[in-house]
Parts: sequence; structure tokens; C-alpha cells
Amino acid sequence: MEADFCVEALEEALARYGNPEIFNTDQGSQFTSMAFTSVLLREKIAISMDGRGAWRGNVIVERLWRSVKYEEVYLAIGM
Repeated sequence: MEADFCVEALEEALARYGNPEIFNTDQGSQFTSMAFTSVLLREKIAISMDGRGAWRGNVIVERLWRSVKYEEVYLAIGM
């Protein structure tokens, strides 16, 4: 998953639902990128990241991104 896609999704979610106090992700490169973290910092949203390799602590978000990837990427290109 690319950082640009995640930044676009983040900005859309913030516009639609407002700013949370804290935003939690794993340590994937798209979430640690300057593009992604700068949006959170600009909006004064606290950044929280799970420990390296700790996917179980973020299992709901991992499942969400898996579903988004499947529906928006794989189905769109016919995989």
C-alpha cells in the first residue's frame, strides 16, 4: 500500500468525521512517511504506533486495510 493512498484516505476521513485526539497505526512505511505524519501533526492529532511486528494489537485495522486493498485494488484490476 502506498503512502499517497493512505494520505488521501486520511484526509477524506478527517473531512468527513472530524479529527480524533489520537490516531493509532502499525509501523508500516506508509504510516511512518513524512507525508502521512505531517497531516496528523498539522491537525494536532497525537500519533500512536504499535510495537514492531505487533500485528495482534492492531488486528481490526489490519483487517480493514486488507478488505480495502481487496475491494479497491484486486477487484478493480480483476485479480
